[in-house]
Amino acid sequence: MRKAALFDLDSTLTDHAAAFARWAEEFGSSTGIPPSVLMRAETCHAGARHAFFADIKSTFGLRRSIASLHADYRRRSAELVPYRPEVCTAMQQLRDCGWELGVVTNGSPDAQRLKLEVARLTHYFGSFVISGEYGVRKPGEALFQVALDELGINDPAHGVMTGDCPIADISGGQRAGLRTVWIANGRTRRDLDPRPTHVAQNVVQAADWLRGNSPRSAPRSSLSLLGG
Repeated sequence: MRKAALFDLDSTLTDHAAAFARWAEEFGSSTGIPPSVLMRAETCHAGARHAFFADIKSTFGLRRSIASLHADYRRRSAELVPYRPEVCTAMQQLRDCGWELGVVTNGSPDAQRLKLEVARLTHYFGSFVISGEYGVRKPGEALFQVALDELGINDPAHGVMTGDCPIADISGGQRAGLRTVWIANGRTRRDLDPRPTHVAQNVVQAADWLRGNSPRSAPRSSLSLLGG
């Protein structure tokens, strides 16, 4: 039986916080903006890059356009994603256990593919589905369905989605009929958040759980056993 493990990219397979901190140090050094201010703005704007750079530009009188600042950030922050050998090992172990692996991520195709390459993860995955290439974003079911189809999985019950976002990853995965693993990263699940199949603190823990919890084939009915 074929089985698929789908993964979010940012803050799941890759360490977004570490990459952002590295970028903030570089950008702060070149502009004179304290990295601590950039870190606070990141938290305030919750990843909304237009608002983030609009705020920074207005506050510090930067002359460059918001679009230019964003484009450079997108490229450089992807280049600064850390290589985490423990994640590579976890993905190889899943493959060794027979899992087909895929990535389902929102974002810019060039930046998202670069992150996977810099993290040395590209060759573990048989499917890499990016919202920017399909005109639809998670939590829409379409991206998950594309990934399952590419991996040759006909029954979503044989797949699992792992990610850090309760809405995009967990709710989206559930809508697509997948089991789900939420990457908590030290957070506590809120009452209104969708309830995942399993909670792990990081992607290595998630992979450990997946290896011991493969999907099972549905039992054959009594009619099929009797040849009916």
